[in-house]
Amino acid sequence: MLMDTFMMKDLGPLSYCLGIEFRQFLDGSIAMYQRKYIESLLSRFNMMDCNPVNAPMDGNEKLKKSSESSTTDFPFQSLIGSLMYLAVSTRPDIAYAVSALSQFNTCYSKEHWNAAKPVLRYLKGTSTYGLLFRGTGNSLYGYVDADWAGCVDDRRSYTGYAFIFAEAAVSWEAKKQRTVALSSTEAEYMALSDGTKEAVYLQNLLEELGFEVAPIEILNDNQSAQELVKNPIYHSRTKHIDTRHHFIREAYDQKKIETKYAPTEDMAADVLTKALFGPKHHLCVKLLGLRKTDE
Repeated sequence: MLMDTFMMKDLGPLSYCLGIEFRQFLDGSIAMYQRKYIESLLSRFNMMDCNPVNAPMDGNEKLKKSSESSTTDFPFQSLIGSLMYLAVSTRPDIAYAVSALSQFNTCYSKEHWNAAKPVLRYLKGTSTYGLLFRGTGNSLYGYVDADWAGCVDDRRSYTGYAFIFAEAAVSWEAKKQRTVALSSTEAEYMALSDGTKEAVYLQNLLEELGFEVAPIEILNDNQSAQELVKNPIYHSRTKHIDTRHHFIREAYDQKKIETKYAPTEDMAADVLTKALFGPKHHLCVKLLGLRKTDE
């Protein structure tokens, strides 16, 4: 149909585009990965011979803004900019690390540079990882989580969400919330609101593409926040919450979304809100649909 309107050439099955590699398997599954981009990144920052690690950030490390002026001795900003493309394209497993480190782009020190290098060491060991999509017939669903007061500088919480379709993540985000949450319930409620906005957008997109979309199931590990979605009554503990976050109640009433409890140990979005240790990190990686693409 496009060829009837535009002058085009059929170059065959897609294999490489904009730094992203594609692999199509006989069973119909499709993999998206960036092995070549990662290798060029390791070479650029002289980390080709580094030893791999199990996670992109140390789960015990809490970074703070440097009181010293930023130094040009370390290409910190260049590294973060390069990692950003990976984090938004095919590697949700490093999205939190990149988001957290990017907060120090104008106030970094050797400590922040040393905290950024493990991301490259993690990528060295997972360079063949990518998103593997398989046709299952299952509906779109999402994970939403928050890390209450996770930032030690301003005590703001982190929001993380990921939406899964065809067994792999198609949309994800890791970002700091704009206001300070006074409780874990409030932080989770604001995260659910952000996740709902993305769910409604994806729902509209799929409908335009001809899919029949049922109410999107959003998994969350905070039952209090889910009750707040269903209960429109204001009281002293919730009346200060910004009006825009109550958008989720309207979406719930219109049956665009459904909230469902998922235990913390099965919460894939956990990896988008905080630094995790090896075993939990790799469980989240699997739940997000990241697999080795060279097998």
